[in-house]
Amino acid sequence: MIVFSNKACSLLRILIVFVSLAIYSTAYSLPVASTLVFPRYKSANIGIVIRDLETGKDLVSRNSDKLMTPASILKCVTSAAVLLADKEECGFTTEVLMRGNVTSDSLLIGDIIIRAVGDPTIESRCFPEHQGFLDSIVSKVDKMGIKKIAGVIEIDSTGIVEQGPGQKWELEDLKWSYGTGWYPLNFKDNSLPGDRAMKDPGACFKAELKEKLAYRDVLVDGNDVDFGEMPMKSIYSHSSPLNKQIMREMMEMSNNLFAESMLRVLRPDGPVADALSIESRLLNEAGLDSGNVVAFDGSGLTRSNLVTPVFMADLLETMTLGDKGGLYVSLFPKVGEEGTVKNLLKGTPLAGNLLLKSGSMRGVLCYAGYKVDGMGVPTHAVVIMVNGYTCKSLSVRNAIGDYLLRVFK
Repeated sequence: MIVFSNKACSLLRILIVFVSLAIYSTAYSLPVASTLVFPRYKSANIGIVIRDLETGKDLVSRNSDKLMTPASILKCVTSAAVLLADKEECGFTTEVLMRGNVTSDSLLIGDIIIRAVGDPTIESRCFPEHQGFLDSIVSKVDKMGIKKIAGVIEIDSTGIVEQGPGQKWELEDLKWSYGTGWYPLNFKDNSLPGDRAMKDPGACFKAELKEKLAYRDVLVDGNDVDFGEMPMKSIYSHSSPLNKQIMREMMEMSNNLFAESMLRVLRPDGPVADALSIESRLLNEAGLDSGNVVAFDGSGLTRSNLVTPVFMADLLETMTLGDKGGLYVSLFPKVGEEGTVKNLLKGTPLAGNLLLKSGSMRGVLCYAGYKVDGMGVPTHAVVIMVNGYTCKSLSVRNAIGDYLLRVFK
């Protein structure tokens, strides 16, 4: 039998208290921190990963290996692929050509050709400083002394395939501007009044160009005539913002058209499937398991897209380690201040200190991004994915905000 002194017994009791407190903390504080509560939350699928980027350890991991619908946080993958492909400093150049000859009486015997390359920003409200493409064409034609065009305004989309909405997008989405899809020539965000989708942006572009030419007394006959072999001359070139600028707008405002265009820069002359294959290869080469991503588009608009929370956390961590980490992090909007997360955590200590991409559709609400320190340096990767909820989205959003305040208190 072992006999303890009174002093030893006291020390033993203190030790037991500390061990009990440690066990209690481990057993109860982590489940509380990893619980997201909203009406009927138990019937929803919830995936969470909060990772300390300094240690690489997951502070919270819940359903991290479960494939879930990402909605627009898939744009985080698209933008990463563009950076991994070294395409961030590239842009789109749309060339305007004149085919034919101008006679002494100001008649162009020929056509005006727009060589379209899929620029998503032509006359876009998102980039007012790059507007004026139509006016520039009209000005060039006017300065050349042309008063009548015997041929047509033609859009040359050579090399661009599989244009328009994604094959797996829902019919309900196709009537709205966010579901318009990507075309060789995109125009005014492919949006009509009432936020409706522009079904044929190229036709709308040509119609408005004809109107502007007519206002300057330039008539377009519109006769689709084979003029035979005619000389070709470039009369104007229009440059888009750089891809990194397009991606910033894409991430801040969750622009689907911009996302689809960014996916296609990986393979501009091939189908969507080829671009997605290149994306998978780039992810694998970066040390990520692309098998944890099932993607059919670049925007996240189809519910057929799937990704695991842990893959999103791995992606966020991996991108901070490369030489483009700062650029990648800068693409994410600040919660409480910018874009689609402007109202999330507004007026709280986390406003401006969380950079999150949002993703939402019916029954789906997701966030992915970073917690940053006072210098804007990422300290944590944050991934929260909720699928299949049946309450109001505001209830889920508020629950996520409260949860993040608890985690980062």
